[in-house]
Amino acid sequence: MTYALIYHDIAARAERDSVGFPGPVAGRYKLDPADFEAHLDAIADVALWDPERGADGAALTFDDGGASALLAAGAVEKRGWRGHFFITTGRVGTTGFLDADGVRELARRGHSVGGHSHTHPTYFGKLSYSEQLDEWRRSREALGELLGAAPAGASVPGGFFTPTVAQTAAEAGYQWLMTSEPESRVRSEWGIPVIGRYTIWASTPASRAAAYARGAWLARARLWLEWNAKQRAKRISPRAFEAARRLRARS
Repeated sequence: MTYALIYHDIAARAERDSVGFPGPVAGRYKLDPADFEAHLDAIADVALWDPERGADGAALTFDDGGASALLAAGAVEKRGWRGHFFITTGRVGTTGFLDADGVRELARRGHSVGGHSHTHPTYFGKLSYSEQLDEWRRSREALGELLGAAPAGASVPGGFFTPTVAQTAAEAGYQWLMTSEPESRVRSEWGIPVIGRYTIWASTPASRAAAYARGAWLARARLWLEWNAKQRAKRISPRAFEAARRLRARS
């Protein structure tokens, strides 16, 4: 069992567009620095998961590779922990994102660095087989060039997972994959472990993040129901879902 939390960028409300992907939808995932510190304090007694050891526990993961990743890393390090940072390689060195030195700095400081695709497609699972494979290969090769060794792990951008996503990730050389599905039991797809995660929003209180990390049943069940309702809406009409999501983000 792994209770993995998905964070994105750490930024004050007025500074959200300066790090990571801009816009109100992306902003809903960006946590204020003081709130992030409160989250870390709330999970202080939780054992963290390490893919090299394979033991049960919680995991702090950070998607996108936004410029605030080093800030998040510093806060995690103060507790003696390390995180898992997944990089959108096509954004490295662009406005709002880590540059090559920043990605290498994360690895140098002992954090796990993995792929998050090359271009961050919104609906990764809807891409063709060849398009998915290209995204995974380009991300893994780019990080291999940056770090001197290709990464073992990756996370799926956009939260749209299908079995083909795991198949193409495995073919590209990734040895484990994280999704946005709120589940804790690690399953095997195409010969690699597939690990679910629990999304953290800007509005997520520290107590709920701690409940996810500790495996609290009720908190995880609520998120699972919400997530599955969204997945059904995405499959029925992605365009309508995106329109509704943009409207909620502006409210």
